[in-house]
Amino acid sequence: MSAIRIILALSLALVLSFTLVGCNDKIPQDEIDRIIENVLNAQFDSVRMDMDMTATVEVIGGPEPGEITMFGDGTGVMDITNQEMRMTMNMTVDIPELGVQTMVSKVYLVGDWMYTGVEIAEFGEQWFKTEAMPGMWEQQSQLDQQIAFLKTAVEVKSLPDQAVDGTDCYVFEIVPSVEALGELLSQQSSAMGNMDFSQMNLADLFQEMKVKEWIARDNYQVLKTEVYMLMQMLPEDVGATGADFDKMLMGMNMTTKLYDYNQPVSINLPEAALNASEMPY
Repeated sequence: MSAIRIILALSLALVLSFTLVGCNDKIPQDEIDRIIENVLNAQFDSVRMDMDMTATVEVIGGPEPGEITMFGDGTGVMDITNQEMRMTMNMTVDIPELGVQTMVSKVYLVGDWMYTGVEIAEFGEQWFKTEAMPGMWEQQSQLDQQIAFLKTAVEVKSLPDQAVDGTDCYVFEIVPSVEALGELLSQQSSAMGNMDFSQMNLADLFQEMKVKEWIARDNYQVLKTEVYMLMQMLPEDVGATGADFDKMLMGMNMTTKLYDYNQPVSINLPEAALNASEMPY
């Protein structure tokens, strides 16, 4: 299994599984607990989101050493009431000796199926569909994933209040549960169907992780999330050998902004997706 293939598959799983200064007073822990409870209990009909991601991967040793850089941006909309979603992600990967590669991935969750379209310049666009199993909505829901950082947090610390697009927000710095995040990544990669990470202990790969969340003070909507993570992979972690590489280091920054809560949305499946090949879950 080539190091580059491992990197691209795991990177896609990571992407698809993560102002104005105000008051400087820190919030007491009991108040933090109350805010988190309100976030977890808040009910929403719909939400839109934008994402930006940068990542670097350093491959040390083996026949393909070097540094790979990745940039991504995406948009999405979620119909929470009907449990339907649309997500589009554009990725650019600069790979040594291969040059710049571009890819567009589209994910729709409509009815009883999840449709995934991948477009690569040299190969065109391909679609496949997977039957929506119980729990798939929670696995694919970007909003649920942002809230999960709070729900599974090992530690939550308040920072000075800030504003996001004119809305006053609580700001929390979160130490997330790497075990919970590892489980989420395993679910994401399994749902994508392109590579099985179920035998990997993904939690052990994380060297460092920081999360910041901006939560509206008036209605407890998550408006922004910033995630930084650093992972180290050894050959035995990914089913490779020392002949493939000595180790890989992957650092990623991702920013997600959520907006237009409870606004009317319409999610229409592209015609190309109607002929998608079926893949087992």
